Amino acid sequence: TPVGGMRLIDYLPTRVFELTVHTLDLGTALRVEIAVPDTAAAVTLRLIADLAMQPGKAAPVMLATTGRHALPPGFSLL
Repeated sequence: TPVGGMRLIDYLPTRVFELTVHTLDLGTALRVEIAVPDTAAAVTLRLIADLAMQPGKAAPVMLATTGRHALPPGFSLL
């Protein structure tokens, strides 16, 4: 990558994430329901969970995904 080396096993999940999220974006824009394959969903959600482990990110994600709070305005793991 432009910022350094990355093993293929670490790189591939990022491509699955991008493909899954952007396919969902297209579905939303076109008002088409997208059925995400289970494997792609699992890879994407695992990467999201890994990103949530940044300082200050895990608690808001846990509270939001369990229906206890909405995410803060402008919140993003990326």
